Amino acid sequence: MPDVIGQLANDNRNVHKWGTTILAIADYSTAVPEAFFAANGLPIALPTGYKNMGYITTDGISHSYDVSSDETNMLQTTQSVRSDVTSETHTFQVAFGETNGWTKALAYKQPVSEWPSDKNAAWIYDETSGEYPYYRAITLSQDGVGDSAVYRVEAAYRIKVTDIDDRALNRSDVEEVNRTFTIYEDPVVGKSYTEAQTAAGGVVVSGG
Repeated sequence: MPDVIGQLANDNRNVHKWGTTILAIADYSTAVPEAFFAANGLPIALPTGYKNMGYITTDGISHSYDVSSDETNMLQTTQSVRSDVTSETHTFQVAFGETNGWTKALAYKQPVSEWPSDKNAAWIYDETSGEYPYYRAITLSQDGVGDSAVYRVEAAYRIKVTDIDDRALNRSDVEEVNRTFTIYEDPVVGKSYTEAQTAAGGVVVSGG
């Protein structure tokens, strides 16, 4: 019989850190990409309508998952006899390190179609009550460089701001635009979230 060492199947090419990441946001009415990778195996360029949100703090993009279930019990045992999922929630939190015309437009509930064309231009927004609009989001990430690079694309088809973190103006802390988004299923696309990644050994680039 084989021992444990003889059955190891580890591969350090599957240990990833995503230090190079882009988060882009678009209006919910924006078209969804038909594919996430080009013919040469590299990630697609950001589609028309998606805004690259710039710097993200070193906390990165934090995903949270919550599953609630209903347990069924019977008289003859103290252990549950079945469990039924009643709800599933997927959220992600991001702290934008840039306070520019786009991150502030997001903070002030503006649809992407009304964001300034130049994120570095002057801006002014008024705080209002009411709902946040729905958006789409795409994340492009890279681990490694050159032929050994691995790429991840993640797409959220219908998202909405559902929580806000504190904002500080002081001598030592960077001002952040910190938002939590809840992900919902898009009834048109029929999906809520997609993850796609290139092979563990890196992309084999076959052409332009």
